[in-house]
Amino acid sequence: MRRFLSLLLIIFPLFLNAQQDTSSYVVISDIIIEGNNVTQTSIILKELTFAQGDTINISDFANEMRLSRENVQNTTLFNFVDFECISDENFPANVQLKIKVTERWYLWVYPYVSYADRNLNAWYEADDLKRFSYGFDLEHRNFPGLKHSLKITCIAGYNQNYGLSYDIPYLVDKYCFGLKAGFAYKRDKEVAYVTNDNKISYFNGGEEFAKQTTNFFVEPYYRFGHRNKLFLNICYNDTYFHDTLLCLNPDFNGHFQYFSLMMTFKNDYRDEQNYPLIGHYLELLLEKTGLGFFDTSPDIFYGKITADWYQPIKGRWYWSSNLTLKMSADYDAPYFLNKGLGYGNDYVRTYELYVVDAMNFALMKNNLKFAILNPVTRYLPLIKNERFGKIHFALYANVFFDCAYSWKIPAESACYLDNKFIFGTGIGIDFVTYYDKVIRFEYGINDMGETGLFIHFVAPI
Repeated sequence: MRRFLSLLLIIFPLFLNAQQDTSSYVVISDIIIEGNNVTQTSIILKELTFAQGDTINISDFANEMRLSRENVQNTTLFNFVDFECISDENFPANVQLKIKVTERWYLWVYPYVSYADRNLNAWYEADDLKRFSYGFDLEHRNFPGLKHSLKITCIAGYNQNYGLSYDIPYLVDKYCFGLKAGFAYKRDKEVAYVTNDNKISYFNGGEEFAKQTTNFFVEPYYRFGHRNKLFLNICYNDTYFHDTLLCLNPDFNGHFQYFSLMMTFKNDYRDEQNYPLIGHYLELLLEKTGLGFFDTSPDIFYGKITADWYQPIKGRWYWSSNLTLKMSADYDAPYFLNKGLGYGNDYVRTYELYVVDAMNFALMKNNLKFAILNPVTRYLPLIKNERFGKIHFALYANVFFDCAYSWKIPAESACYLDNKFIFGTGIGIDFVTYYDKVIRFEYGINDMGETGLFIHFVAPI
């Protein structure tokens, strides 16, 4: 009896502590997924930071739910993702997680219309409506319910592009390994051959094409954690230029054949990829163009760092900043490979009509945003299909300030904006809606006193 009482005295406090500790953790007793009629359940489960049966500290529970919901949303497979946690009345520490998703439409065959310039404003300034390309893209973004992406491109007109690519994000049972591969054949009627006063001059081949390119690529990648990816892109390029271009610019010697190797690391903690408001993004890129296998191979090596930061201020106010650095030791890159400011998303707003062909530059973008209309969800009464009839949209006003500095070597070959601090500022309106669509209208002024209205279709930062 005495031994029993002694044992009871030892066990009873432990039992009390165990009862008290249940309030410090949560057990994921069950995970129920609804709405994934096409997407396999395993694809969604891979994006969760926990699994069924896991125990989560109560202090970490809300953050784990938030990160997991963002992971599922950023697969770009769903228009809407909702998490609901249901506690067990008999065992309060046990929680059932119900995930409700609204799938997107995955098979797209849509007409393609594009302009022949770097952006819409540059095309409009050229004042030539014939410089259009047209065709179609066929894309399946969730084949066969495993998030595989198949894309077939067929574009004719001014610039032509025919290509095929296939992306397998989960090459093995684990989510960490993926593989993308494809090829493309392109023919362009006109080619940029020189930059004068920081504006591009083009050569038109007339009845012939000014440039023809064939490339093949293989891109294995590794995903570790849920927010980190490492890519290794190996690409073969075979490019022919019109004979006349050699007379206009000695960089165009007619034929270039080369391999390129690019390694990219991405750390992505944004809440939404298409239009983020909270979080950060880091990208490190190293690229070697020309590996020495061909006599016509160029020899270029550069590194690039992109860092984005998104911070809510108070209420409807948000702040975002971007810093981009590009550095290269190769100053004699062929003209058609010499991309500095003004290409892609590397530009100072209000300078859309200009380029700075410098392989070394520093760029900073800053945005102060106000949510005129916070994200809302509406149903379109005439569309019964939930993939299209249920939409979300938001409207933001913003004030921006961008600045940059480039290094052009040798300095005597520099244009007016090279080796100079430039900046632009202005105001804008951003409309954001489902299927990752963004429309931006911005009006600004640069340090040269030039003003303009600019239109873009991606987030500024």
